[in-house]
Amino acid sequence: MPVVFACAASHAPGMTAWTEAAPKEQSDKFLSRYRRLGEMLAASKPDALVAITVEHWANFFLNHMPAFCIGRADHYEGPVEEWLRIPKARVPGDAKLSAELLDACLDGGFDPTFSDELLFDHATMLPLHFLNPNMAVPVVPVIINTLTTPMPTPKRCFAFGQFLGRELEGSEKRVAVVATGGLSHWPGEAKHGKINIPFDRKFLETLISGDRAKLTAYSHEEISVEAGSGGHEIRTWMALAGALPQWRAELLAYEPVVPWATGCALVAFHRS
Repeated sequence: MPVVFACAASHAPGMTAWTEAAPKEQSDKFLSRYRRLGEMLAASKPDALVAITVEHWANFFLNHMPAFCIGRADHYEGPVEEWLRIPKARVPGDAKLSAELLDACLDGGFDPTFSDELLFDHATMLPLHFLNPNMAVPVVPVIINTLTTPMPTPKRCFAFGQFLGRELEGSEKRVAVVATGGLSHWPGEAKHGKINIPFDRKFLETLISGDRAKLTAYSHEEISVEAGSGGHEIRTWMALAGALPQWRAELLAYEPVVPWATGCALVAFHRS
């Protein structure tokens, strides 16, 4: 079956942990559109959800930092953060689909690691909270290293997405694909709280325009300087764009929410 739903979404923890710190009109507008994406996902009736995501030292450290990792467990636990104000949950996995993707990768030029024991932090649990609120759809997590150098380049992330997209189009299951991360933010740094609105808008315009060459031309240094350490999470959005070359991206929301210290965006993808 083809991919039946796709979107990209930010995961700033303040969306749930300190929702009320943001201006009410701004947070209500953004979170209502996040829930709308969840309704769209449910309406597509997927059998599995592939989450192209990141993590924040919940599973990996400098003794082992994979460029890509695919979870292949029957279930996952999260969130690891007690303060996130998202209920603890056991999220079902799709070990069969995970194994199929891993086998295809190893036969097709990619060498991701795998894990049967991934914990989900806010990077994955927050999007699931809005998009898969009852945790009814089994999840296959695909983690990209955006924490520390060396990271996979934007071109490599895009190519990895292209590969995943081809494999998922041939799946027997109806699959939803969600990318999560970004946009500009400087977590735990001297510039914490800064949001680079021009960078965010330019990135979103590039994504929506479908200019794949321009999308993958971002350098590691440019992202670091213009979008902060947290901005490297846009690699997941690049991977999703690679997975869906014929799909049209639509901006549903962009809000530079200062109390959430992040340029927050939601993008829906539509099959052309």
